[in-house]
Amino acid sequence: MSASNFDELSWHVGHDVEVVTYQRGGHIYNIAIECNDCGTVLMDFNNPKNAYQHLQPELKLQLEGAEN
Repeated sequence: MSASNFDELSWHVGHDVEVVTYQRGGHIYNIAIECNDCGTVLMDFNNPKNAYQHLQPELKLQLEGAEN
């Protein structure tokens, strides 16, 4: 569950909240604001550079090369 409005976010006032990163192979693919007291992800965003992660490696390299 995430906080999607004022009331839900207010439940976490006074809690231990931190910004954390999730990464693989040195690449940060997600950043989240998490409540450590209740284990809730309040908000998270995927790295926009992950757009091609679902493609086959060869096609991904071709598309990334085309962007440069």
